[in-house]
Amino acid sequence: MVIKLENTAQTERKINKQIERRKLILSGNLWKTIIIICFPIMFYQFINSLSTVIDQMITAGISASASNAVGSTGQIKNMFSAFGGGLASGGAVLVARYYGAGKVHDARNASGNLFTLAIILNIVILLIFLPLAKQVMQICQVADSAIEIGLNYFRLQLVELIFVTINSIFIGLEKAKGNSKLILYLNLGILAIKIGLTALFVYVFKIKDITWIEVATIISQLVLTIIGLVLLFKNTNILRITVADFKLKSIYVKDIFLLSIPMFFGKFVMNLGKVSVNALAGYYYNDSTRELIVGALGISNNISGLVTGMTSTFEESESSIVSQNLGNRNIRRPLKTFLRILLVSVIISAVGYILTRFVLIDSLVALFNNDKELGTYYSEMIKNIYVYDSLSIPALGLCSAVLGLLYGFGKTFLASILNFSRIGVRILTIIIFHYAFPSMPGESVVGIAMGISNGTIMLLAIIFFSIFMVSLKRNGYRNMHLTDPEPGVSKLDLGD
Repeated sequence: MVIKLENTAQTERKINKQIERRKLILSGNLWKTIIIICFPIMFYQFINSLSTVIDQMITAGISASASNAVGSTGQIKNMFSAFGGGLASGGAVLVARYYGAGKVHDARNASGNLFTLAIILNIVILLIFLPLAKQVMQICQVADSAIEIGLNYFRLQLVELIFVTINSIFIGLEKAKGNSKLILYLNLGILAIKIGLTALFVYVFKIKDITWIEVATIISQLVLTIIGLVLLFKNTNILRITVADFKLKSIYVKDIFLLSIPMFFGKFVMNLGKVSVNALAGYYYNDSTRELIVGALGISNNISGLVTGMTSTFEESESSIVSQNLGNRNIRRPLKTFLRILLVSVIISAVGYILTRFVLIDSLVALFNNDKELGTYYSEMIKNIYVYDSLSIPALGLCSAVLGLLYGFGKTFLASILNFSRIGVRILTIIIFHYAFPSMPGESVVGIAMGISNGTIMLLAIIFFSIFMVSLKRNGYRNMHLTDPEPGVSKLDLGD
């Protein structure tokens, strides 16, 4: 009896802690809210990007073809991950909106439906693309040597997407509650497992097959999936789900798809843009040059990703704060959140750009170039691409802040247009420069295409934000207007 009372008291304390965090998001100090919610996730993403860099370094030590295989297949995998990622992001926005409105029952039902849709989606992806893995790599112009080394690696990456999608939903739901500290601790532990297993396979067991690097990733993701599912069903979780919540209901499925489909297209097109650059490089340049360009582009993306990966986390963290406050019928607080996150993003982007572009570039490039035969030639190729690719840092920093606001308001279609424009400009630039300046080195063409496309999306983000603000000022949003006073915190209906 004593144990039961203690457990009940402990459960109540944990629930109350989640309720207090909700109050902070809806009415507390905004700087404190941003630090508590956004910064742990941003730090995790930096560590995650660093892990990707370490993977690239390890595979570079195996062979140039191995490094190319990891870089090119990773971009293809990211393209497929847009399906689950878009679903998770859109669903998390809906859950956050219900939670902000105090409708816990609806938030739980939406969460269960989200998981069901994710499982169905990933099974369909596996059934269609697993048998066609080689053909997909060929269509994306992956070099034959990289296909030979990386085919099984890519197949395992498709399997990994099941766990990644489930984990993305779990993280999205925790983010909706503002529980980013738990996300940070769990993911740091998972990263430690992943890096530890990779080092064990490569350096202790001396395995030179990159497939085992992906095995390490799958094991780490599986661990997070198990932990996430356990926490989701625990009675100490205010958004705990039951088996009954997995039953699909049209009211939730419709809203999830309305929010998720544009977000999916945005993520898909963004990653398709990178794959398209690789494919065009393979089409326009000879095989030996292609492999070097693809590898150099992947390294350049990883270097810029150390910064853009951090600022990109603001998209979903900000959208969670915005969604909850809109659910609480507060239209002014989301705009205050946007201005603060924009300031933080600009500062991080400026510092990151200066460090990676001017201060640390030689050291970072040296980490990836272990090929003595290529020497300074390959290093200069990477730096030539990065001169332009580094422009993505300030461009995507500003864009992430704008996208977070648009996602939170449910303007996912408008946000998707931004990402669609990037791929169009990128492909068009490569084609024009190839024919207009046929003697220009391939790495310069690829780099310029990256720079112009990222600059374009920054300008469009500013234009779209201006249009959105004019519309918001004139028409309001769901019977809310900027002149409305900020309300109190809505009552939380915990149900039974």
